[in-house]
Amino acid sequence: MKTLRTILLLLLIGGMSGCGSSSSPSPTPSPNPAPTPTPTPQTPVIAQFSEPGTTFMTPDVRDVNEQIVQFDTANNALIWKADGRSFPGYPISGLFIRADRAFQVRFGTKDGERRAYFTETGPATICDIEVVNGVLTILPTNVPVPGGG
Repeated sequence: MKTLRTILLLLLIGGMSGCGSSSSPSPTPSPNPAPTPTPTPQTPVIAQFSEPGTTFMTPDVRDVNEQIVQFDTANNALIWKADGRSFPGYPISGLFIRADRAFQVRFGTKDGERRAYFTETGPATICDIEVVNGVLTILPTNVPVPGGG
């Protein structure tokens, strides 16, 4: 047992002296890379949608439940009008919404009033837009634009 302790002690002392006499340079810490700047939001610019062939213009776009959204062209964002929350990723191009043009503003009449509606581009049906727990959800419906044209 005494021999085993002696061997372990000699190995430990030898290992320590080997570490202390190392001629390799100490590692130098590398500087942290500069943080990626977060884009500063621009002052919102609310889009105005114009109905072709008429003088009707509006910033308000309605969903199937008559809830209103607007579009901020400076930040490519959808604005939930009920509380002003903004959701990025909704650039507009003419009457088309999003880069993939999945959605489109279409015009119709309800209760004798001209209105703009948030629709799917293909089937031309009004979408259901909801914000629940801070998450924007857009769902299809089978509801056509009222008095559409």
